[in-house]
Parts: sequence; C-alpha cells; structure tokens
Amino acid sequence: MSTPKFHPLKIREIRRETADCVSISFEVPEALGEAYAFTPGQHLTLRRAINGEDLRRSYSICTSPSEGDLRVAVKRVPGGRFSSYANDTLRSGDVLDVMTPSGKFFSPPANGAQVRHVVAFAAGSGITPIMSILKSVLENEPRSSFTLFYANKSTDSIIFLEAVEDLKNRYLNRFSVYHVLSRQQSDSSLF
Repeated sequence: MSTPKFHPLKIREIRRETADCVSISFEVPEALGEAYAFTPGQHLTLRRAINGEDLRRSYSICTSPSEGDLRVAVKRVPGGRFSSYANDTLRSGDVLDVMTPSGKFFSPPANGAQVRHVVAFAAGSGITPIMSILKSVLENEPRSSFTLFYANKSTDSIIFLEAVEDLKNRYLNRFSVYHVLSRQQSDSSLF
C-alpha cells in the first residue's frame, strides 16, 4: 500500500441527492487509475482553500469499483464550512485536491464458493460506505444476500433512495431493505 497523496482532480458531475446532500464524481486520469483504485468502504479526503483557510474533510466513496465512477456524497452540516461550500458553490469542471483512497472500514469479499448473508445498519449520510459495500456484494457474490436497515428522518431525507430501490428491484431475491423514519407521520397504527 502506497502513502496517501493529494492530486488535483476535476469534478465530472455534481448530483443533488436530497435538499441538503450532493454527490460529487471525479474524473481520474488514466495515469492515476491505479492510485485511485479502492476497496468498497474506503474514503477520500478532499482539500480546498476557502476564505484563506486550508480545509480538509473525509467522505466515504459511495460507488463500487466496477462502476468506474469515483464518487462521494457530501451532506450539509449546520455551520459546516466545507459541506456548505460543496452544496452551494462547487460545479462540474471545478478542481479539488483529492487524496488517494484510504481507510479500513470494509468487508473482505467472499470467495467464489462462500455464501454469506451481510447485514448493515446505516443512518442518514452513514449510508455512503454501505452503498459501496452493498453494490460490491450484490455484483460480485451471486450466492450471497444483503439486508439493510436504513434510518432517516423522513422519505425526503433518504440519500440514494432511488438507487436503493433500483438495487432492491434488480436483486429481488437477494436484497432486502427496511426503512426506519423517525420524524414522518404514518397512517398505520403500527408506526
């Protein structure tokens, strides 16, 4: 494993995920492809000088390696200088200093004969590393299954709601998701 290092990377796309969260995709030059190869669950550290201050923040990669998309999600934090900047100011084509992937929050992949049932619990933006792991398990372990318990305030605040539903529909027999909503009224007496 090499020493983590910053490189200037151009933003390929910024996608609005919720009212207070954007995902940012980076263009990785072919010469840096190996340096930015990642294990599902790892994160990137982003660096930018804002108002003369050198700010660095780490965000989990939310894609699987097979997608060919190096992407993180940035949820606005009240008073957060970098998260507010990312949500309000960054645009496609801008350049950020991005450190090579690091971190040890991952699940080793199963071997071809192994069958496992992976269970994950996430709340709010904690879904980002789980998305990477979830996609990788479903894509690369055809005999394994995945159950996700995902807590949010309301359906409007669910980051990657559409992507999670797409995965549920694509892997109908292998992926289950249970949403827990803490601040949403329900007509059901069960909730």
